[in-house]
Formats: sequence, C-alpha cells, structure tokens
Amino acid sequence: MEKEKYKFNLILTEGAKAQLEELQKRTGAASFAEIIRRSLAVYDALQEHTASGWELILRNKADKKSEKPVLLV
Repeated sequence: MEKEKYKFNLILTEGAKAQLEELQKRTGAASFAEIIRRSLAVYDALQEHTASGWELILRNKADKKSEKPVLLV
C-alpha cells in the first residue's frame, strides 16, 4: 500500500537553494524532496534524543577532538 503524498510549494532564499543543490550533489539524492525527507528524519531523531536527555557530540577521527554543535532543537 502506497503512503499518501502531499505536495508543498516552498519559497527559499538563493542560499538555501544552493545548499539543497550541494547536498543533492554530495549525497546523490534523486531530488530535493529526498533531501528534505532525510533532513526531517535526522532532525526528528536529534530532537527526540535531546528532549530525553541525550546530547550530541561530534568527534574528529584523526585528532580525537570533540565539540558540541549548536543545533536548533
């Protein structure tokens, strides 16, 4: 059974459009919609985890330095 689909029109700044194009190129995503769906999944997971007490820490593999990124969660 196919999921119900919805169509949206987005107004983006040129910078946001450029970000989508760059992400599409780097990830090989088939469409902007695919990038947005993936982004929503990541944002949702981050929000759920931080809301339940987890924190995100990024660590550089080479020098093991870590930092806590600033996210809008």
